[in-house]
Amino acid sequence: MGKQHRVKFNKVSQRRNAILELMYSDVCGPMKVKTMGGNSYFIRYIDDYSRKVSIFALKTKDQVCETFKYLHQLVERETKNILKCIRIDNGGEYIGDFDRYCKSKGIRHEQSVPKIPQHNGVAERMNRTIVEKIRCMLSHVNLPRYFWEKALVTAVQIINLSPSITLNGEVPEKMWS
Repeated sequence: MGKQHRVKFNKVSQRRNAILELMYSDVCGPMKVKTMGGNSYFIRYIDDYSRKVSIFALKTKDQVCETFKYLHQLVERETKNILKCIRIDNGGEYIGDFDRYCKSKGIRHEQSVPKIPQHNGVAERMNRTIVEKIRCMLSHVNLPRYFWEKALVTAVQIINLSPSITLNGEVPEKMWS
């Protein structure tokens, strides 16, 4: 048992052809330090086609459904496309109201296999990227950890406005608009 290792997961490079065909989502937290506003978590949504990231800071995980409803209306109005599918991990915050809302709006709700974060790899990798950027920003300017929400917003703006290897050098914000 001590020498066993997990077999490497193969990457599947099937990207969607249009905005909002597939979105990834995941919740990060609780963070060790709450923000000045009392937030302990953040949720991110990533469009598969453009790789644009949208984030929301949350006080508790039970705010996931409300933030999704808001995001859903926002992105559909902004792009004039319909959200077809959302892929999430098997977290409890996506059960109940969230699932009922997706069914009522005709959004396919894909859940990954429990304890296998690679099935929601895009969201998991973005989680690591964002947290590393937050840590670097706060460390560089010697700010207290409770400023992580401000650094979060800045990190996501940088990601959305920077060329991406996944997009062959294109910028997520440009692909989105």
